[in-house]
Amino acid sequence: MVRKKVVLRREEILDATVEQIKQRGIATTRITDVASALGVSSGLIYYHFETKEQLIEATFAHAVRLELDGARAVLSRPAPPLTRMKALLRLYSPTAKAAEGWRLWIDGYSAGLRDRGLRTVMEKMDEEWKRIFSSLIEEGMARGEFHCADARAATWRITLFLDGLAVQMIARRGVLKKEEAAAWMREHAAAELGIDVESLGSRR
Repeated sequence: MVRKKVVLRREEILDATVEQIKQRGIATTRITDVASALGVSSGLIYYHFETKEQLIEATFAHAVRLELDGARAVLSRPAPPLTRMKALLRLYSPTAKAAEGWRLWIDGYSAGLRDRGLRTVMEKMDEEWKRIFSSLIEEGMARGEFHCADARAATWRITLFLDGLAVQMIARRGVLKKEEAAAWMREHAAAELGIDVESLGSRR
């Protein structure tokens, strides 16, 4: 029972840290901010995590697990590849996610340039996302729903486009209308998959 309570508290700390990073960014998020958000002492945070670096790495690993669990759930649905692809694009696309969520990942990649542990976490997330996309594209090709020569190359081009779109939408908020970016996303993905853009949803 005691161990279960410790695990639950750790999850609460990680969830609270995710929210603090979304609001403040990694650089300005402090242990005291997380403790204050939870209504506990900083000592309780240090009981689980000896340093802020450990907390940040654990927080991103936690956030990555939750996101990838959602992506894997989409991949395993008993639905046609096109239906699942639309769901995956909604999960990944910066036009569908809350801006705060994309800000978290962009901040993580930036901080990973200086933190090897965090960089490893972010690289594993990127690799798994690409594996999920590639697996679904290969399935769609085998079923005759998608028409592209190379699932891996299509995956890279789709995700690179969406990553770049996310940076622009977060770093230069307001420079693109959400509807315009969503239309470009559908056009780009449809071209890579060799399908009609209308099959990925409305242009509006």
